[in-house]
Amino acid sequence: MTGHVRPIGAQGAASGWAELRRPLRHPSETDDPVLRVLLERAAAGSRPGDRRDRHLVCLAVEGGGMRGSVSAGMCVALEGAGLIPAFDRIYGCSAGALNGAFTAAAQAWLGATTYEESASRRFIDARQLVRGRPLVDLELVFDELLARKWPLCCAGLANGPDFRALAVSPRSGELRVLSDLRKPDEILKAVRASCSVPLLNGAPQQFRGEPLVDGGFLESVPYRSALSEGATHVLALRSRDVSYRLPPYRRLAELAMRLASSELVSLLRTRPQRYNRDAQELERLASHPPGSPPVTQVAVARDRRLVEHLATDVTQIRDCIQLGETAIASLVLGDGAEHLEPAA
Repeated sequence: MTGHVRPIGAQGAASGWAELRRPLRHPSETDDPVLRVLLERAAAGSRPGDRRDRHLVCLAVEGGGMRGSVSAGMCVALEGAGLIPAFDRIYGCSAGALNGAFTAAAQAWLGATTYEESASRRFIDARQLVRGRPLVDLELVFDELLARKWPLCCAGLANGPDFRALAVSPRSGELRVLSDLRKPDEILKAVRASCSVPLLNGAPQQFRGEPLVDGGFLESVPYRSALSEGATHVLALRSRDVSYRLPPYRRLAELAMRLASSELVSLLRTRPQRYNRDAQELERLASHPPGSPPVTQVAVARDRRLVEHLATDVTQIRDCIQLGETAIASLVLGDGAEHLEPAA
């Protein structure tokens, strides 16, 4: 039961990226309820829309700017293991929405490559603030890399899990789960809205007639949305270690946000409390207490150094992608599993 990552590029030509060095675990070899269902579905060749069970299995992907390279690597490994067809839905927030969209389209490696390609001053440049321009240039990613160079694969989207992105209405302060996304351009608009932070990259993005911003203001790891929409099993991919807790923002950050979008100041101020509450609850659920829905989280070890939110060091970003790959490989191949290696 080995797998291959087979991303489909802009020209539609498939090319293998990575190969597992060992077979996947047998479902009987794990006590984890989420992993067991995924392995059972993979062994049976189950695919979205053609299931033998009544489960609703969801993937929840955390972002975090360039730190989303960690969860991007996890998505690459899941795709390489042949486990993405075992999911019914993929929920993504912010950079996790970017990862989730490419994974739903069977192009997880292209999503990971986006972090490497955008790690430059063209994409992130603090000097732009002096010129009255956004610090982060989302147009480079969405209008150049994604729209022209690496468009989402229509065939992959049609056959893959349903994709949903999280965003927030700055007017009402309410969460929006963007669904019923049929076409690649509509998906990219939803992802762009999910990544929008006025302090960093300009005005809120319009989606279906409503201005929206980064879903991370309310829910950075979208497992709660998955559960509220009927998920029976959730695999949450973290961009931080499980013990991480978000510290309070400095007063300067609040003042800067007030200038960029006064509507979001209160959400920014209270975000650490929400993030930490969700992280604590996710840690509790991941211990699989009796009577709780099956939720499993995957994260890198606490002692691993991860890139910062606005990092531009390509080598560090590649290391984070590999850390994400290794974390998944250890889960699906067993203890001591080696990470994915490029195919010859």
